Amino acid sequence: MAHLPLIVQSVRRKRIGLAVTIWLQMCTVASWFLLTLGAIHSLHTYRPRIRSYILDFYAKRDYVKRLVYASDETCIEQVRMNRTTFFKLCEMLQILGGLKSSRNMLIDEQVAMFLHIISHHLKNRVIKHHFNRSGETVSRSFHNVLNAIIRLQDVLFKKPEPITANSTDPRWKWFKVLE
Repeated sequence: MAHLPLIVQSVRRKRIGLAVTIWLQMCTVASWFLLTLGAIHSLHTYRPRIRSYILDFYAKRDYVKRLVYASDETCIEQVRMNRTTFFKLCEMLQILGGLKSSRNMLIDEQVAMFLHIISHHLKNRVIKHHFNRSGETVSRSFHNVLNAIIRLQDVLFKKPEPITANSTDPRWKWFKVLE
């Protein structure tokens, strides 16, 4: 009979230990659940988030990768030139036209955005969605590339040669002024 209290004490200790273990597991599950619920809740409430500049930079370049770098076929379909020509144009715009990379956007992305707009007649809203940029950024980069191309007009565009009135070229006979 003297051993009976020791057995009861041992059983009590085991029960208390089991209860504490169950309680800790319940607290862990509850805190995980509340944390998950809080994460889901935070998706529906506005909180400014601190994001990594590097991750944003590469995430925003994803559309450029699919547009230009995927293949020559995709590049021709989307920006109306192959990749080699695209890179040469980017280089000319940088060296001769004075186009510069911004803090958030490289030259190739600016040029791809410009060519995509003019080749498909797209609106600013569409481009800002595809390139994951603001409307102001799209507009600013479009005008930067346009100004660089205008500075390159002597290099890129052929100068017209005047056609004389006594031209014998058969292509111009339709444009002669009747007297």
